[in-house]
Amino acid sequence: MPEIKEFGRVTGEGRIHLLSGLHIGAGKDSVEIGGTDSPVIKHPHTGQPYIPGSSIKGRIRFLLEWALNRVREDGKPWGAEGNNPHNTNQTFEADDPILRTFGNALKSEHWQGGPTRLIVRDAPLVQDWVQKTLAAGLPLTEEKTEVVIDRIQGKALEGVGPRTIERVPASAEFEFNFSFRLYSVDKDDAKGDIACLNWWLAGLGLLEQDALGGSGSRGYGRVRFENLTLHYNGRDYPLDGRFRINRLESTAPSIWEPD
Repeated sequence: MPEIKEFGRVTGEGRIHLLSGLHIGAGKDSVEIGGTDSPVIKHPHTGQPYIPGSSIKGRIRFLLEWALNRVREDGKPWGAEGNNPHNTNQTFEADDPILRTFGNALKSEHWQGGPTRLIVRDAPLVQDWVQKTLAAGLPLTEEKTEVVIDRIQGKALEGVGPRTIERVPASAEFEFNFSFRLYSVDKDDAKGDIACLNWWLAGLGLLEQDALGGSGSRGYGRVRFENLTLHYNGRDYPLDGRFRINRLESTAPSIWEPD
């Protein structure tokens, strides 16, 4: 097993600005006449929509698994037990950026890369945006009605009523925060983990080109990260859009390095 020692921690913050309506579903236990078919997830105490950290983390993991050619044939996450159906005892390299960054459920004999590096916080609405929206007499969510089209007649399919989807509207802003643990592995002064952090930052750029939440292919969930800043050893590092790279190579991008 490699020698692993804690080296430090990088935190990041910024805002998630919605460029189109966002739907992250909460599920529904009852049917209400005239109600919304698919509500968005809301904080149980404030009643305000938020973005679960798991939604952000999971979507970027998905995008990076494709970008780094780590997609399983059975559709399960990279690094789940039995990743290779013909070899349930497969061992993964300790420097695997997906497993180091996002974590895994592997047994200790199959993974020796240490603990999960990335922590993504739930993202609440920016309260300045909430107050401005409510002061204008507007709700914090919107309802969008969709129908199924009859392919022959080119109109709404008979017998299938319209469905109403709740969304957080475009222009909404959420607070974005994450923490990234750095470990020195075999006395590398955390160089391997800094590379993983840069993959994560590149994943934020990939998410801007993709979609967050449901129905992304129908225009939902287009986001933009604003004012992203890293904090490390008492210093602030504004990213200034450097995470928006045009192409991913086989090696980690050079987005951030500590002084």
